[in-house]
Amino acid sequence: MGIHKKREESSVAAARLLLVSTTPIDLPPAEVAEEDATIEREEFRPYLPELFDALRTGGTVTPAPIVQSDSLFVIDGKTRSFWVRLWHTDQSRIRIARLHVLSCLPRAPGFKINI
Repeated sequence: MGIHKKREESSVAAARLLLVSTTPIDLPPAEVAEEDATIEREEFRPYLPELFDALRTGGTVTPAPIVQSDSLFVIDGKTRSFWVRLWHTDQSRIRIARLHVLSCLPRAPGFKINI
């Protein structure tokens, strides 16, 4: 597991650390500002409060199945599974600097994907 610095011009953006791992990660309860979140599709917006609640509670995030990216994770909410990329402000992972939601699917706890 690693966290990689994102190189950008502004000093605020340069402080972002992209979460990267090939194994599940336990995240502590996090501080996340809603204005720091971006979404791929507008229809995900009504479900964002559920995602913010899950991040503020903390828990395990798992790498997205099948995807060839070490920076895409699945966060399970109460009714939805969110596929996200997370950037933190430091190694403690308590403050989320940026959050990007790529997908938001109805949660199916009994459904398993075998690869």
